[in-house]
Amino acid sequence: FLGASLVALIGFVWMGVLVTAGLNAYTKYGFWKTVPFALFSYYWTLQVLTNVLAVATAGIIGRWSVIGEKTPTFSRGMQEALTRARTYSFGCICFGSLFFGIYQSIQGLSDFLWSKRIPCLPTILDRILRKINYVVHELNEWAYVYVGLYGYSYTSAAKNTTELFRNKGWDDVVDNYLATNIMFMANMAVGLLTAVCGLAFGAFEYTIMWSSGFTNPTTEGFLVGFLVGFLMSSILLSVVTATINTLVICLAEQPVRFKVNHPDLSDKLEGAWSQMMEDAHSEMS
Repeated sequence: FLGASLVALIGFVWMGVLVTAGLNAYTKYGFWKTVPFALFSYYWTLQVLTNVLAVATAGIIGRWSVIGEKTPTFSRGMQEALTRARTYSFGCICFGSLFFGIYQSIQGLSDFLWSKRIPCLPTILDRILRKINYVVHELNEWAYVYVGLYGYSYTSAAKNTTELFRNKGWDDVVDNYLATNIMFMANMAVGLLTAVCGLAFGAFEYTIMWSSGFTNPTTEGFLVGFLVGFLMSSILLSVVTATINTLVICLAEQPVRFKVNHPDLSDKLEGAWSQMMEDAHSEMS
């Protein structure tokens, strides 16, 4: 939690710098030369910050679950995991954050368009997805667990996790994995809540907004509030998602050692996972 709070603080400070720089650039260069680049910077930085935490969390939870290491606040395992995430693995975190985030966004849009039976555009998006997948192989969020556990590159980690689930017969279940979607909805809820606060601030303190460079205090207050809330919530809740992902990987890869070190938790996870697999297979059949 302390690590997540520190990263959230970094994200909050960076968000203030981005808003200040974006306002100055907007007044000088206009919408199209400012907003797309600002949104890209926001998206990529958000992905990097959350995935740094995911890699660090994977290293800590992996040592706890498989090795059986006790993890006080400043244990050796935690220090090694944080150091790896900030140094040796930082390049592949940035690489994966760029491509997987784009891939995930396009995939979500494609699935939505297919569900609405909109012609042509979903086919084009699927072709783009295949091209991206050809370059970066099997893109998935589970790769960050292998990066944190073994220090693999992102592409090698993604390939190994895909093969692991395929060999276990879990690939269909993992495709319908709900933890990420649940966390996304929670992030959206927090973002909307802070957006309302930003809207209220813009409505009642519009003179401060005007003096700070905002041209439309209520609308821009709503947008900035949403972006700040979504950022902070995503960073903090990424620890929860990474913990769940790491436990699933450890259960799949080292079930015996996991059961020896944590028998009660192993039984609960195996029971819950078996039930989820049965439900998923019954829905797909």
